[in-house]
Formats: sequence, C-alpha cells, structure tokens
Amino acid sequence: MTEIVIGLLMFIGVELKEHVYYENLSSCLEAKRISERSMGDNAPRLACKPVNAITEIWKVDGKKHIIKIIDD
Repeated sequence: MTEIVIGLLMFIGVELKEHVYYENLSSCLEAKRISERSMGDNAPRLACKPVNAITEIWKVDGKKHIIKIIDD
C-alpha cells in the first residue's frame, strides 16, 4: 500500500541507509533522541519526517513496515 507515513531515516553522508516506520511524530522523535544519545559523536544523521512510502503489515510480527520510500 502506498501512503504518507512518519519515518525515522538514517543518513550516512547524503545516502539514505535505513528507515523505520513510526505511528506518530512524537514516538519517532523519542526514538531519535534515544538513538542519538547512545551513538555518541560519530553518529549518522537521523531525521523524523513524513515520507511517501510503500508499506506492508508483516504477518510475523503484525506490525507495519516501510518497504520502499518512493520519493524523499
């Protein structure tokens, strides 16, 4: 399914390396703060933002996952 969702995006340099779905902006920002604190000074850049993505609910865990970001 294609939809606009909140994603926590991890960039190394200018390249998008990983993305994780979050239900709302506040939970994404909380995860971002925790990650930044645990990574230290040489951490990759993290950003919470709405993205147009293909999503899917996985049968294994019953949670929604971002399969592919259509445009960034």
